[in-house]
Amino acid sequence: MRRLPSAPPLRNSRSPWPAVLLLSPALLFVVVFIAFPLGSEVWFSLSNAQVGEIGSFVGLSNFVYLVQQSTYHDALVNTFVYAVVGIGAKAILGMALAFALARQFRGRRVVYALIFLPFIFPTVTGTMAWYYLFSNVHGAINYALMAWGLSRDGIDWLGSFGPLPMTSLITVNVWHGVGLFVVLLLAGLRSIPPEVLDSALVDGARSWQRFVHVILPLLRPAFALAAVLSIMGTFGDFAIIHILTNGGPANHTQTITHMAFQVALRDGDLGTSAAIAFSLMPVYLIAVAYMLRTVVSE
Repeated sequence: MRRLPSAPPLRNSRSPWPAVLLLSPALLFVVVFIAFPLGSEVWFSLSNAQVGEIGSFVGLSNFVYLVQQSTYHDALVNTFVYAVVGIGAKAILGMALAFALARQFRGRRVVYALIFLPFIFPTVTGTMAWYYLFSNVHGAINYALMAWGLSRDGIDWLGSFGPLPMTSLITVNVWHGVGLFVVLLLAGLRSIPPEVLDSALVDGARSWQRFVHVILPLLRPAFALAAVLSIMGTFGDFAIIHILTNGGPANHTQTITHMAFQVALRDGDLGTSAAIAFSLMPVYLIAVAYMLRTVVSE
């Protein structure tokens, strides 16, 4: 019997150019607004670049110089205090508000919108409002304290030596970012199957046991996502510090981001400024890795 010749293998005749053209805007955006600035920042951190000058390669000299500076150590401690306390307060308050909003009540949508409004509100505008609230010259908070007889001369919220300036910064940071925790945690609460809670109730679990052993583990992805996004925003926060205290008094509220800004624009030292900014890169990488492991793996 004569064997028929086999058909030639099918070839994909589609051209890759349409896909390339469709992806080119996104690729151009990544190259121009992410890759090029990041590459320039890497070069600046390894050089002695000044404003208006490219500079020459100096290796890790900028990072070695920072390690020896006490002002950098203080800014690093202030940054972690500002971030850790602020994120912790936002997580606790966000959980409480999420549980409160999980129940149906009249005006719930209005309350939900008001809680989330500071997060989408321009940071500069909101911080300016807080500045006039904290001001010791006709500030609203001090006016209320003196009117109620709680303080004779008012309180220097932003300029005193002590915990008050940092507390004021953290207060504004929590006000601005707690809405993100509320939204994500409320979505996590709604995704918990009622059957799971009913089973725990039938098994005799008390309220705190259901919260610790059932609700919190199921909310871990939402917590992780909110915490990582808050870490990225808080560690890079500039407007709140610059408007309220400008890093003062005497660098008591100086943070890494604000220090990098001052070194770059006040001193004109782009190399050291880039090294200051890059010193937080491990924090961002760890946060992204944790989010990918926790959120994506669920």
